[in-house]
Amino acid sequence: MDHDILYEVDICGWAEQQAAALRRLAARGDMPNDLDLMHVVEEIEDVGNSHVDAVSSYIRLILSHLLLVATDPDAAAVPHWCSEVATFHAELVQRYQPSMRQRLDADTIWRRALREAQAKFAAFHGDRPARWPAISGACPLGVEELCDEEFDIAAATARVRDRLTD
Repeated sequence: MDHDILYEVDICGWAEQQAAALRRLAARGDMPNDLDLMHVVEEIEDVGNSHVDAVSSYIRLILSHLLLVATDPDAAAVPHWCSEVATFHAELVQRYQPSMRQRLDADTIWRRALREAQAKFAAFHGDRPARWPAISGACPLGVEELCDEEFDIAAATARVRDRLTD
C-alpha cells in the first residue's frame, strides 16, 4: 500500500511499518552521527501507541457506562449514560483501525471498566444503600462488535446485564 494512503487510513500500521524501516536503516551502521534514529523510531511508535490508547479508553468508557445502565436501569442518569455511550462510540468508530485489534485486550479493558463503573456507582448512590452486583466472566462484547458502525446500545446493555450474577 502507498505510504500516503496507509498514513491516512491506518496510522498504527503506518507507524509500525516506518519504525521497522528505520530500525533496518539504523542497523546499517553507516548513518551520520547526528541522525538519532532510535529516538525517531520511539517517537513514531508513540504515535501509534497514542491512537491505541485512545481507542482503549473509549472502549473502557463505553463498557463502564453500559455496566452502570445494566446494574441500575431505573436510575435517573440512565439517559445521560446512554448518550455518553453514543458519544464515546462515535469517537471510537472514528479512531479505530483494524491494525489495532491485535493490541487491544477486551478482557483487560473489561476489568478496568468494572473497577471504574463500581466507583462511579458508589459515588452516584452516595449515602443511599445500593449493592453492586457480582459480575462474572470475560468481556461480553468483542472489540469488533464494539467498533461496529451499527453498534446497538440496548443489545449491548442486555449482553452486559447477562453477566450480572446477583
